[in-house]
Parts: sequence; C-alpha cells; structure tokens
Amino acid sequence: MQKNIQTLDRLYEDQRGIIVNVIGYDHDGQRVIYRRRGCDWECVAPLIVFRARFRRIDK
Repeated sequence: MQKNIQTLDRLYEDQRGIIVNVIGYDHDGQRVIYRRRGCDWECVAPLIVFRARFRRIDK
C-alpha cells in the first residue's frame, strides 16, 4: 500500500448482507479499499458511495 493509505482491519456489511473486510483508506483520493470474502483481489469505492452502501459490524 502507498504512504497516503491508512491500513485498517474492519468488517462492514453491504445492502445484500455480504460481509467485506475494509483493509485501507486512501486519504488523498478519499477511497475505501476492501476485500470481499473468498476473493483474492481488492475492491475500491469512493468514500461517499461506500458510506451509502455499507454499514459497520462488530467482529
């Protein structure tokens, strides 16, 4: 990950109940970096979109 990306380890749930693991936040680009369970690649969403589609859950 780049220098301007904060490393995170938080669980969120989307509108369909699918759990994702947020692994980072890009401060400069205001993007959330997350990984879906069972996927090997990272997904990225703008912060405003992520907030509208996901809610944080406890581990």
